[in-house]
Amino acid sequence: MMLRFAGVGGLLAVIAGAAAAQALPADCSVAAAPKQALQVSVGGAKFTPKVVKLRGEGLRKYGDDEFDSYRLALRSEDDISPPMESEVVVIVRKGQGIDGRTFRRLPVKETRKQPAPVEGLPEVQGWSFKDRPGGGNFNHVEHVASMRLAFGKRKGDTIEGSIYLCVPKGQTTMFNKTPTKEDSFAIGAFQARIEK
Repeated sequence: MMLRFAGVGGLLAVIAGAAAAQALPADCSVAAAPKQALQVSVGGAKFTPKVVKLRGEGLRKYGDDEFDSYRLALRSEDDISPPMESEVVVIVRKGQGIDGRTFRRLPVKETRKQPAPVEGLPEVQGWSFKDRPGGGNFNHVEHVASMRLAFGKRKGDTIEGSIYLCVPKGQTTMFNKTPTKEDSFAIGAFQARIEK
């Protein structure tokens, strides 16, 4: 028996396809994201982000504490309302910056059980997936997910990072009692353009 490969690119495509076909872990917050190119799936509709942006959202107050908020956007097109996207919002104490930080979301619904800079205020403020043409919409209000989001150091107006955001299939919501049929995820390494 003889195996043939269509070069390194073909082999990498086979490996990436096999990785995407595997079931998601029960908790994606416990391990670093797989070392692969960034891939996003919104209820089974997959895309490779053409645009990755990190934007400072300004100051948030919680009691006497102040926090800087950041939004990471993974988009299928460079548009404010692209056909497909995934977003994550995180906070850090005012002035501490996002460089070199790792943020986690545990696979539980309760806010008080999430990693937090102060009790009752999770470090991951929210996440979402949208497939506008297909009508897919998954978010932290209605669904349970787990995540590990790690940022490297800034280099000019970019920052490298990796994300392992997993929303397992089989979930229902108060508005939709039909269990979801496919996983949603954002997995892999990225280089984000920093916007002010």
